[in-house]
Amino acid sequence: MKWRRKRRQGRRENDLAEYARNLLDQGDRDGALRLWRELARTGDATAAAKLVIECATDGLYDEALIWWAKAVERGVDIPLHEPGARLHDMGRKPAAEGWWRKAAEARNDDISRERLGVALRERGRADEAEEWLRPGAERGHGGCARELAALYLERAEAASGERDKQAHAARARNWAQRAAVAGDARARVLLLQLEL
Repeated sequence: MKWRRKRRQGRRENDLAEYARNLLDQGDRDGALRLWRELARTGDATAAAKLVIECATDGLYDEALIWWAKAVERGVDIPLHEPGARLHDMGRKPAAEGWWRKAAEARNDDISRERLGVALRERGRADEAEEWLRPGAERGHGGCARELAALYLERAEAASGERDKQAHAARARNWAQRAAVAGDARARVLLLQLEL
């Protein structure tokens, strides 16, 4: 008897999830979000995972982080930086950066720091990128150290005076070496660039 009830409940949840997808496809995003929230509250991990992306898209990063934790609790393997990567790939770059900020602040996720640092550096916000990368690099995260090295390498290439150029190159070399020691293979490429 319990088995049939669980099977019926599972079928009902699948039907509701399909209905939520249809609502979203028809432009009723609010209706889809309401259904996903209802499903997630009853334990549907897939609905919780969908809410992570949709809440982050809306800038509701605190709520997105709660749904991320619930999805992970229920067995969905979502690395903390992954929702930001998915948002970035979907072209929702401000939402991706917001997610990575939240993940770095709330959970001290260094991969999110790395991804955010890259995004900021690519947008020409090098000083802000450095602020986000430095804590992870100082903790020994190879990706953050490599990106900090790349940032200093760009500064060395853009420097007008020889003294500034050499100072930035020395910092780049230092961070690239630290990244290489941490096991970051791409840091070795930077070290080769710096030796030329």
